[in-house]
Amino acid sequence: MATQKNNGNRAPRTGSISRNPSGSYRAQVVIPAESGQKSARETKSFKTKTEAARWLSEQTAQVSQGLSVDNHQLTMSAYIKQWLEMKRRSIRITTWKDYADYCNKFIEPYFGNFKVRDIKLRDVNAFYANLSEKGGTPHRISYTHRVLHAMLEDAMVEGIVAANPAHKATKPKVEKEDINPLSEAEVWQFIIAARSSKLYALHHLAVKTGMREGEVIGLTWANVDFQKSEIRIVQQIRRDREPGKRLAFAPLKTNYSRRILPIGNELQQALLDHRRKQDNEKRFMGSAWKEHDLLFTSSIGTPLDQRNLLRDFKAVLKEAGLRDIRFHDLRHTAASIMLRNGIPLVEVSRYLGHSSPSITLNLYAHLLPGGLENTAKMMDKLLTPQMVEIPRISQEIAGK
Repeated sequence: MATQKNNGNRAPRTGSISRNPSGSYRAQVVIPAESGQKSARETKSFKTKTEAARWLSEQTAQVSQGLSVDNHQLTMSAYIKQWLEMKRRSIRITTWKDYADYCNKFIEPYFGNFKVRDIKLRDVNAFYANLSEKGGTPHRISYTHRVLHAMLEDAMVEGIVAANPAHKATKPKVEKEDINPLSEAEVWQFIIAARSSKLYALHHLAVKTGMREGEVIGLTWANVDFQKSEIRIVQQIRRDREPGKRLAFAPLKTNYSRRILPIGNELQQALLDHRRKQDNEKRFMGSAWKEHDLLFTSSIGTPLDQRNLLRDFKAVLKEAGLRDIRFHDLRHTAASIMLRNGIPLVEVSRYLGHSSPSITLNLYAHLLPGGLENTAKMMDKLLTPQMVEIPRISQEIAGK
């Protein structure tokens, strides 16, 4: 709090605490004005002087951070609109759409009528509990927390709140994603069964490179270099939330996802065969073909719908007699086979497009070759003293 006057109650240009006739305490704070407006006073009564002082301290802290008449009545509903407009200019459009989706579905319906400056830690915890009671998964609540925390952090920087009430909130623990890779023998079964599929080259590519689903269906022929035997991954296709749109080109997940992957002879041959078949389809469809230069398309050349990919993938698994897994498990399969066969962690991380080897290690540490048994044997061998024969000259010296 600011320095008090001699009467012990008043803080210059900030606020005061006084005793009501009923015995309660009244705290009053001056909210400064900007943009030519008049300053305002906010008053609240408390049972004890300690509670009044605590409230006054919080309010004066907000004033010192920039709270003014312009924003002290600001509701979350209004602030969410301002914040999303501000974030549109500074983050990826795909991330922005996720933020907007979570704001509109979860944050605004619960906090919309709250004043931003009145939200407390207990309110945030109650919000997460409410989401959980309504069936929200730990992952969904965790992402909601990420968005709300970022929003309130910006509100703190702007001086609307003195501290971020979401900072120490109790959010659910998100369990690590289950890793369910195929074995090498199962991959052989999978590739053999996939030969009867129109998307054979796609499945072949996914399991041998570990490319993400959006990266695979967003791959264009311009990014396949048969002379150098490599693929350039520069974009992805993902489902767009905007009305009237279904699939759209989008930036990659991170800058590190942009990469060049060498490809082996068998995979290169599968892609060449696929291109020949696609050229035949183009000739057959004629003017009905919608050219996007994509490797994997619908029957008329438009981007391959992820639901159709999933149906084909499940049919291949069934044909191969394999257990039911997700398409994303092909990425885990590629990573696990690389690591188990001695490919250095750094190279695997680059191949997968992770932003750092630590992410790869966090996901696949349990798949690294060796194990605790090998570590125990090595440490036992290295740190066990070896019995050596004492030189005779030392024995003679000892005898004297």
